[in-house]
Formats: sequence, C-alpha cells, structure tokens
Amino acid sequence: MMGGVSKTIGSGVAAGCGVLLTCLGALTTLAADPAPAPPAAPAPAANLGECKRWVIAADFTRDGGELVTAGGESLLYRPGDVVVWKAADGSRAGDLAGHGTAVWAVRVSADGKLAATAGYDGIVKLWDLPARTLKHDLKKHKGWVRSLAFSPDGTRLASAGEDGTVILWDTANGSEVKSVAAHAGSATCVAFAPGGGTLASGGSDKLVKLWDPASGAEKGKLEGHGDSLWAVAYSPDGSRLATAGADRTIRLWNASDAKEFATLAGHKDWVTSLSFSGDGTRLASGSLDGAVKLWDVNAKGEQEGPEQMKSSVWSVAFAPDAKTLFVGTHAGGKVVPVPAPKLLPPPPPPPTPAEPAKTEADKPDAPKPDATKPDAPKPDAPKPDAPKPDAPKPADATTPPAPAQPAAPKS
Repeated sequence: MMGGVSKTIGSGVAAGCGVLLTCLGALTTLAADPAPAPPAAPAPAANLGECKRWVIAADFTRDGGELVTAGGESLLYRPGDVVVWKAADGSRAGDLAGHGTAVWAVRVSADGKLAATAGYDGIVKLWDLPARTLKHDLKKHKGWVRSLAFSPDGTRLASAGEDGTVILWDTANGSEVKSVAAHAGSATCVAFAPGGGTLASGGSDKLVKLWDPASGAEKGKLEGHGDSLWAVAYSPDGSRLATAGADRTIRLWNASDAKEFATLAGHKDWVTSLSFSGDGTRLASGSLDGAVKLWDVNAKGEQEGPEQMKSSVWSVAFAPDAKTLFVGTHAGGKVVPVPAPKLLPPPPPPPTPAEPAKTEADKPDAPKPDATKPDAPKPDAPKPDAPKPDAPKPADATTPPAPAQPAAPKS
C-alpha cells in the first residue's frame, strides 16, 4: 500500500517538475526575444499647412520674413514646441527646441535678433533667433508663464506668470532687473507701450494695471472687465490700449488719460488674443468660439472678417503689411487674407423683456382719502354758473302775488 502511494506521489512530483521546466523554458525564450520598439514619432510638419498641433501664440519678425509659433501636443503637460516658418511659403525654417511642456508665449524683438519663449514649465528662454541657439534660461517664476513682451529697444523683456508677478529681465546678460507683485491672482498678459515708458499688465483679478518699468511703481489702474484678462495690446502709435478676456468683451482705452474709449462686444466665448494692424486703424481678435473678428478702431464697430474657424482660436497676429493674418488654433494654424475694410451693420438692440401681467394681489391698494384735508375740486366737473347781478330774478311760482295798493281818496 505504501509503495503504491509513493509511486503516485513520485509521478505527481515528476509531472509538476515537467510543467515547471516547460514554463521556465518559455520565460527564457520570452526574455531572449527583443522588446517591441516603440512607435516612431511622426515626422515634423514640413510646412505650416501640415501642422495639426496646438498653436497657442505667434509673432512675425518685423520685416515679415518669418513667423514663429508656439504650442505643443496639448495645452499643458505634453511636450511643447516652437517652430520658425518662412512667411512667404509656409515652409519650416527651423526649431527652438527645449521646452518640455506646452509653450504659451513667444515674442520677437523689434530688430529680429532675439526671440523669447515661455510656458507651462515656468522657464523663460531667450534665443538668438537667426542662429536658432539658446542664450539664457531665465528662472524665477513659480508656476507657468503666460505672456512675454520686449521693450521697444529690445534691452528689456517682461514676463507675466501664474504666481501674480511681472518680472523685467536684462536681455544682454539674462539677469533679473525688477520683480513686481502685480496682481492678486495670476498675471496673464503684458505689453510695453511703443514709447517704452509704460508697461501694461492684466490679471485674473479683472484689472489692467499700468507700471513704470524703470521704477516698478504703479501708474494707473483700469477697471471695467467682468472676468479674467487674457490679452493686452497697444496700438502702434501708442494712443490706444486694447484689453480683452473671459468676459467676452474687448475694451479700448485712451492711453493719454486712461479713460475707456469703447467696448466691443460680439464674441460668444473667451477672447484669447488681440493684434493691431500696422497703421493702428484695425484690431483683430480671436476667441474660443472659433471666430476671428476685425474691428474699426475709430468707428468702434465690427468689420467683415475672415471665415469662422473649425477649432477654438488661441492666437491672432497681423503680418507687418496687414494684408494677411495668422490664426492659431488647437488643431494647427494658417495664414488667411484680410478682407478689405467694410463695416457691418450694428447688431439690433436686445429685445425689451415683456412686463408680466399683474394679478389682483400685485395691484396696489387704492389710496384712502385723508379726512383732514378738504376735497380738491375735480377739474373735469362743470362749475355752477354764478348768478348775474344785472339779470332779473325769475318770479317764484310758489310765492303769492303782492296785494294791490288802495287808490288815494279824492279831495
């Protein structure tokens, strides 16, 4: 009996060992096989029309020869990119590679020698644009950087961040010149006035603030927006400041006295970007509603604009000759022709809401007469005729006639 049990156990152990050896052999074979290669990254778009990635910001060189776009695979975490395109034919001319996440801002200096980029990684990068090489990494912001602006002479760069600060940098050596706690919340946009003496910033606190870039002192505050600011832009002659944001409106301000000049309404979603034409007479605006609108600045009215985009619009930029306009969306970007100036009829006023019918309970009680005051004569009641003194009084039919006087006796 015990011998049979031993044989059974021995057979089971042998079978189990065989299965184990088979599995180990299979694992050894799998380990020896090379891991499958990851899918190859798609080839970079050779021209602007092939680019289907997010384009969050863009700027032309002042001679109109190149267009620099910024964005990436997504709005935040995925790899970002900065691409230089030839404006004439849209072909890819180079890259400014280095941001690990989405790039939210790009600006080109007036002389075309420098480019600045920044984004979700919180790093501001300063580039030698013609050489496509990095000059400086500017690190100070805590959180992502939303907007950049070069001073007119190119010696200063302003950056606006989610930490609420606006920082001025020396472009020659990359050092910090001044840091301003600009907004209670995020600092979302920034722009230098053409003269360089004023720096405008907008924030999530619904305010536009004006700063002295030399001292960092606040020079003024513009109030009126009902939600976060997304864009600020000065006209080329510096006479107007345009601001826009999540309240779906664009406001124009007189730079001379900081008074509001006009409110432009028509977008159905956040206004994300603004750009003035070279002569300052026209303003382009882009919105998450997919619309690109053109505005007559002096007439304060909307003009005929480009066709509706199929994707949300994140950036607009007039070419220097104002004949074309770049539009960046979350599905790529394109250069579109600018229609000739033509004012659209003003929109009809909103209908007046009908007043609800009043119920008996809503009707006010009739005023009670004041017993202490005499009744005022009713103006419509006819007044009785006053007796006329010269008219004979009519005889009263109820009064008996007077007795006749007796005749005098004869003598």
